[in-house]
Amino acid sequence: MSDWEPDIRTLRCFVTVAEERNITRAASRLNIAQPALSRKIAKLEYDLKLTLFERSVRGVELTPAGKILLDRAYAIFGQLAQTFHDVTASPERPAGTVIVGMPPTPGEFIAPPLLRRIKDHFPEIEIRFREGFSRELEDWLLNGQISLAVMHNPPERTDISSQELLVEKLHLIGQAGSLEKASYTLAEAASLPLIMPSRANYLRLLADQHAEQIGCSLNVIQRVDGIWHLKALVRDGHGFTLLTFGGVLSEFHLGTLTAAPIVEPEVQWRLCTATKTDQRQNMATREVEAAIADIVKSLVTRSIWH
Repeated sequence: MSDWEPDIRTLRCFVTVAEERNITRAASRLNIAQPALSRKIAKLEYDLKLTLFERSVRGVELTPAGKILLDRAYAIFGQLAQTFHDVTASPERPAGTVIVGMPPTPGEFIAPPLLRRIKDHFPEIEIRFREGFSRELEDWLLNGQISLAVMHNPPERTDISSQELLVEKLHLIGQAGSLEKASYTLAEAASLPLIMPSRANYLRLLADQHAEQIGCSLNVIQRVDGIWHLKALVRDGHGFTLLTFGGVLSEFHLGTLTAAPIVEPEVQWRLCTATKTDQRQNMATREVEAAIADIVKSLVTRSIWH
């Protein structure tokens, strides 16, 4: 098994069948005959000595092994695309494709002006966006699926280069009109009924660690692993949560959520741009990174973000 070397065409066929969940539709999309596609999938399963699809009259569904292979195949194709962008990037002028990974919020405040600026000033740069959270962004950055990440606390590694955008502070977030004070101690916030992600979430770990240091624990009444569901429950008055201000930029300015900084102690989280160190020579990546820094600085200057 260690010398298994699938060709890219076979992997592309596997991914297409997985996406279509139907051999006939996949064959049409790939412009090959259905029997030929079926043989390719059968050969792939034979080589792996695994069943990748469960067949039924309705089509095909991925097995657990198939789901793992699909995730890896997406990563491989992402790396190939990024490698192409890196190799073909011009060393003399900002040109080529830059794939930027960002969290959903504050990405919605950064992406529109960033795209406008790049189109206006660097028409030879094609910018693409990919949404994810810090752990996902770190993985995508390390395995070459994105060129540049906007993320909290990037890993301290020799092959990762980062630039600080701002230091965010943990805030107590509540339904509009529910917070009576301008700021709250961490002990006060921890005692409130909290809606929080599970401990696998980095921000949750950060909050737990600081709470333990002052001898208290978070009063978590509801666990939600998803930022949009979490904020919806807080908006509806089911409890409070702890997030950075950047995590509720839209809702705060729309007046649907309110936020107050946590003090005693302040819980800080660095927001940075991060890229692979070898990308530092890529002029297009550098220009996009500089534009992001300027956009964030403008948002802070105008008191939209703090």
